[in-house]
Amino acid sequence: MQKKLIVGGAAALLVVGVVGTAKATDDYNVQVVLPSATNLVPGSPVKIDGFDAGKVSELEVRDGKAVVTVSVSDDFAPLHDGTTARISWKALLGERVLDLTPGADGAAELPDGAIIKGATDRVELDQVLAALDTNTRKELNGLIARLDATVSGSESDLQQTLAAAGPSLEALGQVLSAVGDDGAAIRNLVTRTADMAEIVASRDEEVRGTIDGFSSGVDAVASQQDQLRKALDELPTTLRQARQTLDNVPETVDVAQPLLDDLTPAAARLPGVAKELAPVLTDLRPVAAQLRPTLQALAPLLRVTPGLLDRTNSVLPQAENTLGSLAPAIDFLRPYTPELVGWLSNWGGAAGNYDSNGHYLRAFIQFGATSLNINPGIMPPGVTNQHQRLPGQNEDQPWTDANGSELR
Repeated sequence: MQKKLIVGGAAALLVVGVVGTAKATDDYNVQVVLPSATNLVPGSPVKIDGFDAGKVSELEVRDGKAVVTVSVSDDFAPLHDGTTARISWKALLGERVLDLTPGADGAAELPDGAIIKGATDRVELDQVLAALDTNTRKELNGLIARLDATVSGSESDLQQTLAAAGPSLEALGQVLSAVGDDGAAIRNLVTRTADMAEIVASRDEEVRGTIDGFSSGVDAVASQQDQLRKALDELPTTLRQARQTLDNVPETVDVAQPLLDDLTPAAARLPGVAKELAPVLTDLRPVAAQLRPTLQALAPLLRVTPGLLDRTNSVLPQAENTLGSLAPAIDFLRPYTPELVGWLSNWGGAAGNYDSNGHYLRAFIQFGATSLNINPGIMPPGVTNQHQRLPGQNEDQPWTDANGSELR
C-alpha cells in the first residue's frame, strides 16, 4: 500500500512538474497532511459546507504522508484555527473531493501556508481487495472468470442493455452527485434527526400518552362515522335553508325598522318602569322561594310525563279511528236527541218527588171512561190532531222500527 502511495505521489509530482504549478503570490494556500490521497489529483474541488471553496493545487509525499496544497478562494479565506479536512467520495472509482470544516470564527486566523491535519474515513476499493485472504482472492478470480465466460458471446445484448440503462444510470449519477454536493446539509439533517430522536426518547411517557389519546380519538371518530356521514348528507339541505333564511333577512330588517322606530319612545321609558318594578320584584322573592319546593315536587311528575305522552301518542290514533267509525251512528241519532232528552227529563221529573221513605214515582192516567165523550175522534176536513211531534220530525228523518216501517 505504501509503495502504491509513493508511486502515486511521484506520478502526481511528475504531472505537476509537466503542467506547472506557477501561482500568484497573493493566493491564500494551506497544506493538508493526510494518511493517503488516493484518487485526489491537482484540480480536485475543495468544498466548505457543500460550497466550492477552492481546489487542490499540489500533491507531494513527505515521510510516508500525503501533503496536499489547497488554494482557498477569497470568499472563504482566511481559515481559522481548528480547521479540519477529510476526503469524500465523488464517485466509487473516480475522483475524490476534499472537504474542509472551518474552525470557529473567534479562533485565531491561520497564516498563508499553514498546515492542517486531515483524515481519510473512506475505505478504498484496493484496500478492500488487499484485505482479502489468498483463498478469497482465488474464489473472486474464479467468479470473475465465470462471469467472463457467461458474458462471452452476448456482448451485443449486454451492450444494448447498458445502452438502455444509460438514462437510468445517468439519473442515478445525478442523484449521487446531488448527495455528494449536499453532504454537509445531509449531515446536519442526520444530526438534527438524531437530536430529535433523543428528545423523543427522553419523553417516552408523554409521547405514549399522546399516541394513546390520538388512538382513542380515532376510535371515537370511527364509532361516530355513521352519524358523521348522516350529518354531512344533511349539511347541503341545511345550508340551502340557511341561505334562504339569510336571503330573507334584509326584507325582515326593512319591515322591522319602522317597528323599532315606533318602539324607541317606549324603550326610553323602560328605565323608569324598571325602577317601579324593583319593589314588586323584591316582594316576589318570598313567593319564588315558596315555589322551589313545588318545582321540586313536580320533578318526578315531569320525569314520568314523557312516557305518558308517548303512550298517549300511541292511544290517540286508535281513539281517533274509533270516533271516526262512530261518526255515522252519531249523525243518525242526532235528530232524535230532543226526544231522548225529553224522555229522560220526563222520567226524571216523575221520579223527582220523595217522602220519608225516599224518592217515589207518580203517574197520572189522563184517559178514562168519560173521556170518550170529549172527542169522538171525528176531525173536520183539513184539520189534524197531533198532540206530540214525531221523533226526527225536525230533521225530516222519521223513526223506523226493526222491520223498516215507520214508528208504531
